[in-house]
Amino acid sequence: MGSEKRSGSYRAGIGVAVVAALLTVWTTIVRDDGNGIGFFMVIMAVAVGWFAAGFRAAGMARTMLGVAIMQAAVGGLIATAPITANVPGESLKALLFSGVFLLLWLVSGAFFRTAAKN
Repeated sequence: MGSEKRSGSYRAGIGVAVVAALLTVWTTIVRDDGNGIGFFMVIMAVAVGWFAAGFRAAGMARTMLGVAIMQAAVGGLIATAPITANVPGESLKALLFSGVFLLLWLVSGAFFRTAAKN
């Protein structure tokens, strides 16, 4: 195991990403509004990106940036969908929901970036 994988930053990045993924699954199940597939695809992008990066911190940091962009796109698509836009306040909720997860993915990426520099 490389020294980057033993660093606290690397482990913190994993921890934040796991929390974000578990919260995504939990909130998607609780809400059950038919938008879950988009959020599950974001989680799958994390898994594929980490595997493609060989679980090296620098590649995982780039993956988290891409995942944050995907999260913003999914949130924007849901917020502007006609069914969502027709219900008062739903667009804002969708954007806030995605924004919270976008920040979690970026925090995870920042930890991986720090681990890659060490």
